[in-house]
Amino acid sequence: MTLRQFEQVSRTLIDSSPPQPGEIEIAPRGAGESGARIRQIVMGAAGWLSTSRAAFCVPAVTFVVLFTVLVFRPGQLAATVAVDFHLPSEGAIPKEQPAPGVEIDPQDIVWRFRYGATGTEFGGGVPYWIFRVMPRIFDDEFKGRGYDRFGFGADDTTYYQSRPVGRGLFLADSTLNIPLLRTRFALKRVAINCSGCHRGEYLNANGEPVYVDGMPNHTADLQGFKRFFARAFQDERVTGDRLIQEIDAALDEGGAAPLTAREQALYRILLVELKNRGSSGTTDWMDLRADNGPGRIDPFNAVKFEVLKAPDDRTAAQIDFPSLWNQRAEVREWHHVDGNTASSKARNRGSAIGVGAVAMSLNKDTIDAIGRWLDRDLPVPGYPFTAPAPERAARGLAVFAEHCASCHGIYDPVKRTVREVEGSHYMDRINTGTDAERSRAFMKPAADALNAYGERRQIWERDAFRPVREAGEYLAGPLDGIWARAPYLHNGSVPTLADLLKPPAPPGKLAPEKARGFRPKQFYRGSRRFDERNVGWVSTEPMEGDRALFLYRTVDDSDEPIPGNGNEGHTHGVNLPPEDREALLDHLKTL
Repeated sequence: MTLRQFEQVSRTLIDSSPPQPGEIEIAPRGAGESGARIRQIVMGAAGWLSTSRAAFCVPAVTFVVLFTVLVFRPGQLAATVAVDFHLPSEGAIPKEQPAPGVEIDPQDIVWRFRYGATGTEFGGGVPYWIFRVMPRIFDDEFKGRGYDRFGFGADDTTYYQSRPVGRGLFLADSTLNIPLLRTRFALKRVAINCSGCHRGEYLNANGEPVYVDGMPNHTADLQGFKRFFARAFQDERVTGDRLIQEIDAALDEGGAAPLTAREQALYRILLVELKNRGSSGTTDWMDLRADNGPGRIDPFNAVKFEVLKAPDDRTAAQIDFPSLWNQRAEVREWHHVDGNTASSKARNRGSAIGVGAVAMSLNKDTIDAIGRWLDRDLPVPGYPFTAPAPERAARGLAVFAEHCASCHGIYDPVKRTVREVEGSHYMDRINTGTDAERSRAFMKPAADALNAYGERRQIWERDAFRPVREAGEYLAGPLDGIWARAPYLHNGSVPTLADLLKPPAPPGKLAPEKARGFRPKQFYRGSRRFDERNVGWVSTEPMEGDRALFLYRTVDDSDEPIPGNGNEGHTHGVNLPPEDREALLDHLKTL
């Protein structure tokens, strides 16, 4: 649909009701016939833009909006311009219900981390009512689980007793932060924020979930979530009539009126745009690589191929979601598994770009405030299970100092500092023989392109990212909160720390008894039950209750290595005596 066609449709779709308090209307009624005409054009253009990836239209919309405000409201350049479709169904979205006695403070940094809008709704969001009814249309796939199917299910009740979306997701209008002006497109969308990847969970002794801020969300399947929406809108079941029928049914369940004719027309337009977006082939690159599974992501290839439009270099750069505590320079001078940046700004804003934000939609205030909290204040979670015997943990510290500290330093959980030892490689990039695919994905061309993208848009510093020098290099970092960071190695290819202290398995099929002496070639990911003895998630069973887990494989059916999934390398400690190995595991629980 062209911009002109949308503008023509918008004359009957878009109401020109007065703006809400604190907002200004584009070309108000008093501006006369010419003002009304400008209003129609601007609102139609902005509405179309808010549902598409046509970033090249942003400058034109910006110019028209600024020109309009300068002409009709020159004293209000700092205000928010609201482009509001005035849809009755928006008012029928279930309200967030705070927990008893809780007063929500939008400046509370923990609340902002869990529920704040980061700008990802602009390119990566889905309109709420469409999001709401997709599990109805695809009930054969969801089987009543809703978006818990992708790891975005129940939440605790610290802040809310109920929300219209699951944990790791937020609901917000799209906002473009144009210089001197904020333009809000009032159409609620569901998108992922920081906590979607970095708020994990485990089951306590009573089988109840416990959520931990900054812990990798090892049950979240972002790739599955993204693929579902890319594929679903191409499915023959998703038609305009079916979509409207299901939305009306959901509205009726909540006691709300069905969609108006104007709303029905708008949702048909939105569906056309979503179908076009899904048919563009933007996510086809993922099909050429092994599935990520829960708790893993290929973030820089997503940016390279989908945002920067770089040619596919065939690298498979999957990594485990990282933990977020102790991000300050005194502990982590460099960030990411390959140490590609020392800039907290680039780390945080780049993560939002990777899951749907664009330069003008970035909520920099929230993202930067969360970044400062991660650097300074987010605590490392203490080991919540059976505490190890002090004498065994002390013996383990001695083993760690001899065999591990030269790369990982000695972390003090009380002072939250790292002490380096003689001959230290701490915060150096070294090659220990692990899967090299991620490092190959961030050579000089990728770093140069990402630096140019951020510099032109003034979202991070010049030369914020540094390239990997040689394939196979990864950052030697601290092991703070290591119990909560399973599975292990940068790509999550080893299920437990006990398995990491075993050598990689040789090629060929092994008898079960012999195979137990090596790292497993396959295991199940996504369990929330902790394996205290081996330190990691239970990984030998395909189900957790009625939840199917993901089978992770390091080799294919022909026993050939799967690029990006290898569990080779990092063989430090594999020859330790059993007593030292057990003591080392107990020490690692205390970090």
